Amino acid sequence: MNLQSFCKGIRLNPEASQFLFDFQRDEESYDRHKQQFYNDRMTFFETVKQSPKYRQLFLYYYVRFAVDAYEEYQSRGIADQIYWDTFSDIEIWCSDCKRNFGEYGIQEYDWLQEHVQLRLFRLGRLQFQPLTFDRELEVEGKKIYKNQIVLNVHIPSGEPLEPQQVEQSFELARGFFRGITPLFICHSWLIYPELDEILIQTSNIMQFQKNFFIYQVDHDVREAEKRIFNKVSSDPSEYEALTTLQRSAKAYLMAGNKLGSGYGIKL
Repeated sequence: MNLQSFCKGIRLNPEASQFLFDFQRDEESYDRHKQQFYNDRMTFFETVKQSPKYRQLFLYYYVRFAVDAYEEYQSRGIADQIYWDTFSDIEIWCSDCKRNFGEYGIQEYDWLQEHVQLRLFRLGRLQFQPLTFDRELEVEGKKIYKNQIVLNVHIPSGEPLEPQQVEQSFELARGFFRGITPLFICHSWLIYPELDEILIQTSNIMQFQKNFFIYQVDHDVREAEKRIFNKVSSDPSEYEALTTLQRSAKAYLMAGNKLGSGYGIKL
């Protein structure tokens, strides 16, 4: 795997790709920072952030780390399609950085560490991340124990959340994470119960929500506004409303309601 093949494989923006091709960093410096990342990532983050162009520097390092991770994917027998799908998140967050900060780079540096350390994988439409559950819970007569290993579900942006693709992802996860009981948890605005006030029951989002038993609700977090409008404003009347979801959400917020997030589990 090399830099050019990787950028092509994840469909990285040509301008961002050219920056990486032109970037000059000696291998000794790269190896030193790579070792720092794996040994003390918080110090690595702070070191990189001292650069005036730190978002571009994070893009460079994460692309290089992802290229290096290919060898480990091969040694574990993980399919190339999973490799490309997993690291397509770099392109997603690189484009998000351009939209929010006016430059191609990476702002979500803490999130992408999970990918390069092979702690998160995209399997079809969804991403899955093994972690320990933080509480005891009983759902439909089944007890889930504190510190039990579960599969945390993340929903990358960019594609419709079609029910058939969602179910296929759950099925792929059951096979990929052999040895882990297929208990799926999710913390997302997509499973906020009050979404049924602004969406029809047959919408993709409401169909996704039905996969989960919602055991906790956070009414104050504003992730939904960030995802729906690409920003958070103290005045919802400022939100641009071009889609049906945006128009419904804006009206709901202007009426004094909140759009929070839910915590759910799928047996």
